[in-house]
Amino acid sequence: MVRKLSVLCAFAVLFSITSWSNGLPVTDCDRLAASPTDPYRKTIGVLPEQIDANRAIPACEAAVRQYPNDVQLSFQLGRAFFKAQNIQAAVDQLRKAAEQGYAAAQYNLGVMYEYGRGVSQDYGEALIWYRKAAEQGDEMAKDKLGQLA
Repeated sequence: MVRKLSVLCAFAVLFSITSWSNGLPVTDCDRLAASPTDPYRKTIGVLPEQIDANRAIPACEAAVRQYPNDVQLSFQLGRAFFKAQNIQAAVDQLRKAAEQGYAAAQYNLGVMYEYGRGVSQDYGEALIWYRKAAEQGDEMAKDKLGQLA
């Protein structure tokens, strides 16, 4: 009975990962730059300070070339660029993913506007991006809305 339950649990986890990833395989970009707070991540994720930008950037650039329509990979490339202090490239990738509706990117783009990182500081614009992410259930965006609104 316990073994049967374990198999069912493993299947449920596998099914969830597959549905989040739209069937795409886990890439080195996912392993090196996924956010641990992204509910759609394919791996456990890494904290910003743990990102190895020298490895993550080329891995994510390769993954984005291979899967150009995967906005999660664009978001992760943005995280890697941010770690490398290439702030404009980070904003470009975050905006690309955010404009296509990726909540984690919307939240992070809101942060960039709130603090003026790579864009002019603009609380109104930050609120727009936080609201979009919050409408999709992003808890950090909901907290930011509560603080700024």
